[in-house]
Amino acid sequence: MRRKDPHAPEGLAAESLPGGRVRLWFYGDVEDEQVVVDALELAEALARLEAPGYPTMSPEDLEDEPDDAPNYTTADVAVFEPEEGILVLRRVKVPGPDLLEFNTPAGSVYEFPFREAVDYLRRFLPR
Repeated sequence: MRRKDPHAPEGLAAESLPGGRVRLWFYGDVEDEQVVVDALELAEALARLEAPGYPTMSPEDLEDEPDDAPNYTTADVAVFEPEEGILVLRRVKVPGPDLLEFNTPAGSVYEFPFREAVDYLRRFLPR
């Protein structure tokens, strides 16, 4: 079931659940997908992606020395539903736009503007 939220980036929706969990909906042109994760674990994963020390080389600098800096940082979160697995979060920044990428246990990949997605998801996370 597609859950659209006017405050969410296109293709993403979230819902707080009892027991400190969050349901994330990912939707596209063909099929919807959802996962249930622990809200605190998701908050910690997003904090790791925002941590100081994240590569900040410009795309021009990266072209000169492409092996000197990674272009992404990853974190993972345990998935409880629809089946157990791992949701991998990747912040893709250099080169190109700053993106938040979700890799689901089913093997799907969804990308969203990083800041927009993180700001939206904070509404469902512990403070």
